[in-house]
Amino acid sequence: MGDILIRNVPDATVARLKTRAKRNGRSLQAEALAALQAEGPYSGTALVNELDGLRERGQLNFDVDAALAALREDRAR
Repeated sequence: MGDILIRNVPDATVARLKTRAKRNGRSLQAEALAALQAEGPYSGTALVNELDGLRERGQLNFDVDAALAALREDRAR
């Protein structure tokens, strides 16, 4: 399995993730992985492939909160 490192995550985002992890009885890493694997149009491999494509095109400069909001909006459709 591969590893991923996400830099410059806003403190508020980390705090929310820690709260979710505690509520769900998981480590921070396990909670982050669960969030990445959550069901939806961009889950699992599809999400990784999309991020890889953005990185390759030099377009992977985004705010984590904005990205999560966009995913939630897409799922609500």
